[in-house]
Order: sequence, then structure tokens, then C-alpha cells
Amino acid sequence: MLSELSLPEGRVFAIRGGWGFGKSSLKNLITERLDARKDGAAWLDFNPWQWGDGDAIARALFGQISDRLGGEHSKAALARAEALRRYGAMLTGASSPIKKAGGSPHLISTVLTNASVIAIAAAIGFDLPTVAKVAAALAFLSIGASVIGRVLTYLGKDRSAEPLDKVRSALEARLRELSRPLVVFVDDIDRLEPKHVRALLRQVKANANLPNIVFVLMFQPSIVESALKRVADGDGRAFLEKVVQANFDLPAVPVSIVHQTFGEDLSALAGVYATEANGFTQTRWGNVFVGCIQPLLRNMRDARRLISSIAVHMPLHVAGDVFEVNLVDFILLETIRVFEPDLHTELFQERALVLQESRFRGDHRNEADKAAARRLLNVASEARRPAVENALKELFPRLEWAFGGTSYGDDFQREWLSEKRVCTRRYFPRYFELQTAAGELSERGFVEFLTATSDEGELAAVIADVAANGQTKSLVARLDESVDRLPVANASVLLPAMFRIGQGLAGEDGGGSFNAPWVSAWRAVIWYLKRIPGDVRGDLALEALRVTGALSVGAIVIHLSDPADRDEGKKADFDPALDLATVEAMKSEWLGLIRSRAQDVAGMLAEPDLMSLLYRWRKYGSPDEPQEWLKDVIATDEGFATVADRMMSRGTTSSWTDRVATPHNVFQKQTVEDFIGVSVAMARCEAIDPAAFPQHEEALRTLRKHLEMWLGLRERDPFDF
Repeated sequence: MLSELSLPEGRVFAIRGGWGFGKSSLKNLITERLDARKDGAAWLDFNPWQWGDGDAIARALFGQISDRLGGEHSKAALARAEALRRYGAMLTGASSPIKKAGGSPHLISTVLTNASVIAIAAAIGFDLPTVAKVAAALAFLSIGASVIGRVLTYLGKDRSAEPLDKVRSALEARLRELSRPLVVFVDDIDRLEPKHVRALLRQVKANANLPNIVFVLMFQPSIVESALKRVADGDGRAFLEKVVQANFDLPAVPVSIVHQTFGEDLSALAGVYATEANGFTQTRWGNVFVGCIQPLLRNMRDARRLISSIAVHMPLHVAGDVFEVNLVDFILLETIRVFEPDLHTELFQERALVLQESRFRGDHRNEADKAAARRLLNVASEARRPAVENALKELFPRLEWAFGGTSYGDDFQREWLSEKRVCTRRYFPRYFELQTAAGELSERGFVEFLTATSDEGELAAVIADVAANGQTKSLVARLDESVDRLPVANASVLLPAMFRIGQGLAGEDGGGSFNAPWVSAWRAVIWYLKRIPGDVRGDLALEALRVTGALSVGAIVIHLSDPADRDEGKKADFDPALDLATVEAMKSEWLGLIRSRAQDVAGMLAEPDLMSLLYRWRKYGSPDEPQEWLKDVIATDEGFATVADRMMSRGTTSSWTDRVATPHNVFQKQTVEDFIGVSVAMARCEAIDPAAFPQHEEALRTLRKHLEMWLGLRERDPFDF
């Protein structure tokens, strides 16, 4: 229709629709069609939002239309452009400064004359020739001001002195010569301040009947009608009816199509990462999409905004072909970032609350945390709170109880860690800080480790790189958390590597923490063994012990599969990784390894869990063997001092009011009695000067203190717990 118009008078059309209905998109489709047609109307895209106040908008409107009309550079086109500029200048008052300047020659002359007199008076005692020249110049300007004024008046005459009707008639005549209309699209009117809306529509109304000029206005009716009430006796709609000849009401895109389009765009963007390794399942995604994301996607603009944000932030979590975080959590957090940015900021600040860290029964934090969770939810806009509440439950399951939902225990942590969920301490920072913490192995690094498990040389190289980067402890945590991802087919290569890694962490009990690196290392070995088929599991475990000589890891594997080490009341729940025949074979292999190791006294004494190994030696072999070996070692003062140092347990203690912990070293009486004897140890301590062995001095003095207490020679310190 726009291309076929040839109008003696202009027209004003309106494309009306709500925010996000696609008005600008429709405009772009129309202009594409106009450009594609040989006889299509010329068009101009005018956005008033970027021009500031009402006068600037009006001047910009006439200026852009004039430029477009004169774009052909023909004589007729340039004449049309000049006619429109002259007309626009008169309407917007652009010629008034020139007119006023031209009409004030007397004022200018007076100012310049006075300036010349003041210059002469102020110059007494100075260089009179120079002053004379300045005064003469000023005097000349004062005389010529009248002439200048007349010139300015003449220059401004064609814009201000000629009647407006005459200028408009000349413009209309030139516009009728156009072979096709000029369509002026005016977008984003509903973004303007009310006074600027009124100023813009006054100009459109005043020029609505210019030949071959078609205005297509795009706006949300309620906003524009409200802005016009002030100049329309409270009826903005009536004012619009006087301006617009035809309205085209753009219907809302059905929400079902919005959701479908978003899903298609998201699949194209992130579908390659929608894998189980990235925590994606159809069930969980369906719950998140329907319960949390769909309610926030009201129109196509919402969908486009979210897709754009996902497209921008997704590469920050991608390393090669690996996605560093849980895909579903990432998309859901991006949804919160787009629609509730204040809440997204609060989530990072409220880390302890959403992760429910350090919670235990009876800590009396329930009511306080419930109130804090409610305050967090109230950061979101009221209309979106139901969807946001669902999102918080999905993202942070351990907070769900605060909203009346399920209470999750620590049993789910391993599953959440393997899925790279935001609700875990390890992964939470990656979603908000967009980086892997120092010492943490990235997801890409872990995938490279898994890929290398098919080749012994490649795996050794990867493990060496991990160690060089200080990430070994992070690696064993990942092995413990993600044991289901460890390839069983590569067990002949991977299992020995896990034995070696675990052995390197032996003795690092982290104060007894169940998730300490040493515990994670041997626990990963046990869980991995249970995944290996039973017909090859035993041989692989025995071979791993043989080739690595990992005494500490081997001892744990034997212990957890040995029925002889189970209490009577716990045998019903006994689930060994290895059968009894394999256990006995591993005991025999283990004894051979420790006897061989014991020949290197210095190497044996350097074992981080020496006393534990000596007890295993007693248990698997003869009780006399480790005792005789130790007797030979302590035959010298240096050897005794070294053994004393290795027997001492080092820890810390603190009272309720302490801000820092105090080092606390302990000897176990039973250990000293089993391998040395209390009386023998006392005699050796009395015969040795601790100062002669500076690196073992603390251990020797602590041992003597304990021996004196055990023998009744010293009162026990009441604060020595």
C-alpha cells in the first residue's frame, strides 16, 4: 500500500502495539520490501529518542527529511530540500536569532563605541600608537554595525519576513512533483518523556497534509495517550484521532510461539552442550523451563533479551569443547540476571545462605534463615516472585526447606558435584566470578585427564602437569566426586595411576576431615574398584599394588575388603570391593613390598604414615618383624630421635574464646609401648641431650614429658586434653 500511494495530501498511519510486540521488527520487514521493489516508496527511519529536547527533535525531523529529499542531487531535488529546510526553520524558530541580530544595529554600535572610549581611557601611560590602532578598529566596527545589521536583516528575510503560507505553498508545489511518496517511520515514541511526545506530535499534526509525505508512527497507545492528556482536556485518544488517519494494531505474538521460538534459538546456540556430562537431563530441563523460565517470557523481546545474554555469557564458561558448569543452572541464572538483576547480585552476596554452609541440627538458625530467604525472594518484583521462588529451589536445593519444601542432607553433595551444580562450594564461584579458583582443576583439565586414561604415557604427562600447577588435591576431589565418569575400560592404566596419586597424599588427613585429600584419594579407588567387572577386578588391584608399591593405599584397600577387620555388629553391612582370595594375595604382596622398603632405612623412615604401616606389618606378618626392625633403627641416638619425631602426632587446640589455634603435640602410650617400651624410651630420653638434635628437639622434649606423666613422675596438666 505504501508503494502505491501518490497523494495530493500526506497521510499519518500508526502501528500500535504493546512493549515487545514487535513494532520495530515489523518496520524492518516493511523497509526490506520497499527496497526490494523497483517502484517502492522512498523511506526514512527517524528515531526521536536520540535527539534530546522537543526543539532538537523537531529540527532533526525536518533536517533528516530534507536530506532524504535532496539525496538525488538533481536541481529539482535540491530545490525541494531547500524549500523544506526554509519551511522547517520558520516552524521551529531557527531564523529568529538572525532576525534579532539584524534588527539591533543601534545596540551593537553603542557597545562598540563605548568599548573604544574605555580602551583609550585605560591606556593612559601605555603605548599610545598601539592603543590608537585598537580604538580606531573598534570605532570602525561601531560605524559599520548599522550596515552589518541591514545585511543580517536581509539574509534573514526569506526565513522570517515572507509569509508562512507563501513558503508552504511553494513547498507543496515541489512535493507534488515527487514520483513516489517519502515514508517517514517514527519509532520509539513511547520511550520519550511526555513533553517531548507532545512536541513531536504537534509537528506531525502541523505537517500531516504535506503532499507525498507519509508518517508511520509506532508506539504503545496507553503511553502516548497518557502523555497527550495535558493538551487534550484529559482525552489523549481524541487528540491522536485528529492526527492519525489509519491505525494498524499489532497483535501480541502468542506466548506459545514465543516459547517455541526461544527453544529453537536456544537449541541452536547451546544444544551441543546439552549432555549428561554437563548436568543436562530432559526431566530437569523441562521442570526448569516450564516452572521458572516460561513465566518470565511474555513476548518476543523478552525472548530475544534472554537469548542475547546467554550468547554473550556462554563463551565465558566454555573451554574448547568443554562446558565448565552445569548447563541448566547457567541458563536459569542468566534468566535471573536478565529479568531480576538485583536478585542476581544478592545471590552472590548471600552465598552462605543459599548454600546453607556449616549447617547442623540444633544450631537455632532455622527461623533466621527462613526470614533471610524471604527477604531474598522479596528483592524480585512481585509479579515474578512465584517463578523466582521456583528458580531458587531449583538452583539451591538445600534452601528449599526455607520455602516450605524438602530438606536435603549432605548425601546429595556428591551427585551435585558430579553435575557441576551452582549449589556446591566448588562450583558456586565459577558462575559469578567467571573463573576457576586458584588451585582448582578446570572442567577442561579434568576432561583432558579422562581422555588420557587410555595411554599410560599420556596420563603420566597430564598428572605431572596437574602436580606442577598445584592442582593434585583438586584432581583427587574430582575423582572422588565424579567416580561414575571414570572409564572402566581403561582400568589397567587408570587404577595404578590412582594408587600413585593417593600414595602421594598419604598422611595428609586434613585434621580428620572426611573430605580431606587423602580420604578422597583412597575412597575414589574403592568406588572405582567396585565399578570394575568382578572377573578382572582382583587381578587389576593386585597388579596396581605390585607396580606402584603404594603401601598406604594398598593397606586401605585390603582393610576395607578384609572381613577380619570388621566388627561383629557391622558384618551384615559389609560390602567389600575385593573377594577374600584377592585380599590374601594382596596381603602377601604388601608384605613383600614393605620388607623390601624396610631395607632402605632412610626411605622407610620418610614414609608419611610410618606408624600406621608398622601396625599393618605386625598384623599381616609376624608381630616381631617391625619391632626388630625398629630396634635396629633406634640403636643410635640419631635413629631414636628420628623415630620419636615420627611417632609424635601434631595438631592444634583452642578454647571457646581463642581467636587462633595453639599447636598441640601428642604421643600415644600404646604406640610407644608396642614398638619401644615405656621404660626403654625413658632411659634413652635421659641419656640424650635434645639440644644435640635441633630438628628433633621438640619431639624429644614432648616425649619425655609424656613418659614422666605415664610413669607418675609428673602431674598431668589439667588443660592438656
